[in-house]
Amino acid sequence: MSTKKEKETKDIQHELTDRAREVWLAGLGALASVEEEGSKLYNTLVKKGEDFESKGKEKVDSVLDSVSDNYKKVEKQFTDVFSKAEDGFDESVAKVVKGLGVPTQDEVTNLTKKVEKLTRKVEELSDKLEKQGSDSGTKKSSSSSAKK
Repeated sequence: MSTKKEKETKDIQHELTDRAREVWLAGLGALASVEEEGSKLYNTLVKKGEDFESKGKEKVDSVLDSVSDNYKKVEKQFTDVFSKAEDGFDESVAKVVKGLGVPTQDEVTNLTKKVEKLTRKVEELSDKLEKQGSDSGTKKSSSSSAKK
């Protein structure tokens, strides 16, 4: 009987060893599957990320272009409105200044030219008078020397 028991014990040991090995191999198989599937999943996630990034970039670029276009339109409208307001203000100031009798820039420029022209003529006349005076003074002194 002891041999029967020994045989049963050996069979149980052998069966346990076989089961333990199967469990070990199943664990290794699971690990290999996880590694293989994990790599596939990782690569799939990277690809999806790239696709999402390019779509997101396109959307961001589109929004930026739209914002830029709107900014340019608003800037032009602001410039036009400001220019019209500035022109209106200039006209209003010009009317007030004219109503007060203040001369315009053109009037002042013309007046300055006339004054400069008159100044030159006065200086020319003054020079002529001095020259005539000195010429007549020289003649008088030479004729008075001759009389002596």
